[in-house]
Order: sequence, then C-alpha cells, then structure tokens
Amino acid sequence: MTKKIIIVVSALICCLFAFAACKESKTTDEILQESVSSRQTACYTGADENFDITLSTLSQEEAFIADGKVGNVVNRTTLVVKPDEIKDAQYKFSLESESGKIDGTLSKNVLGSAYIADISDLSAVGTPVRLVITETEGEETQEYTIELADKMADVIDSDEAVKTAYEYYKQQLDAEIASEDGWQREIFVRYVNDRKDSESKYYWYVAFVADRNDDMSVLIDPATKEIVNSRVRP
Repeated sequence: MTKKIIIVVSALICCLFAFAACKESKTTDEILQESVSSRQTACYTGADENFDITLSTLSQEEAFIADGKVGNVVNRTTLVVKPDEIKDAQYKFSLESESGKIDGTLSKNVLGSAYIADISDLSAVGTPVRLVITETEGEETQEYTIELADKMADVIDSDEAVKTAYEYYKQQLDAEIASEDGWQREIFVRYVNDRKDSESKYYWYVAFVADRNDDMSVLIDPATKEIVNSRVRP
C-alpha cells in the first residue's frame, strides 16, 4: 500500500511540474494576446452638412472593469449619429453594403446631442458602405444618404499596435512578466481621435492596465508606428 501511495504522490508531483512548465513556456506574444480585454476591430465614419457618423466595433469584456484581468469578452457594434442641428425629431437608419442592409431606430443618447443604435451583427451586411438616415419631424420626413469610409484601411492593425507599445515599455513589462507575482495587467487597444473634431486624425491608443490608477499607455501614429504621446501612472 505504501508503495502505491508513493507512486501516486510522485505522479501528482510530476503533473504539477509539467503544468508549471507549460505555464512558463508561453511566449511574451502569447501573454500579450491573451491579456487584451478591449480591442477595437472596426471604425467607419461619414459626414455631410447635417450629420456626423461613427460606426465602431469593440471586442470587450461584458463587465468592463479595469482590474488587470480579462473577463468574458463579447463583440459590440455601435452606431453614433450626431445631428448638426438639434431638432425635435425621430430618426431611423438603414446601414447598407453591396450585399445587404440592416434597418433600425436611433435612440437619443442620455448625454449630449447624439443618437445611437446597437448593431447586433455587422457581419450580416459585410463591409458597410453607406448609411441612409430617415428624419421625421412632425408630419415632415426627409431622407439623407451618407457614404462611409473605413478609417482602419491601409494602417497597422491592432496586433501591430500592441507590439509597438510593448517595445516602447519592454524593460518595465518584461520585468513584471519575470517577477515573482507574474503578469497582472490587461490591455486596452482603441482607435481614437479628438471627439470634438470629427475630421481630426486617428491614433492607436494602447494601455497596459493593472487597475484604474496604475497603467502605461501610448498613442501611436497608425501609418508610421511613431509614438506620439505616452503616460505612466502612478
């Protein structure tokens, strides 16, 4: 019996060492990819003299909390329409591609003057090319057609943005990965511009976040990969 117990214990110890070895064998790139808790995957914009439009898709934690951990990730596509003039009107939309369309109703955002809608499945229309807005004010109805531009076309992708940010903070991040406590950060990757200026330039924003008061972030030129700004807190 004693011999059997020794064999079982030895087997368990071997399994534990094997499990630890598997954990330690992850590459830095694998660790970074597994740590992304918020990633923007699409950004389309359009504008005319009446509306500014942004259509964006995020792959993000269902309960978005800055705690250094990656929770359950879901895809969310949001359509934001900002009228140039505030009116007492109702708005409907038709998001069109060459192969289909999605129809829906825009709801007034609680904050600001924008109208928003959640798109359940952007893949249903493929690549969106235009947005048709139907504005109803009283008994009058007008229709506006606005072409959409893919702002992520011909720039580095989110994976390359993460790698660029990692290289910038490589010394600090490698030290954390090799530390006794190990890696305890999540990564945010967003495609951002000045929200007050729809025509402003877009940048990749990458942040390595431990909690709300502890992060390392950069802004990256998506065409040249140049770091144009950085911040470390605390």
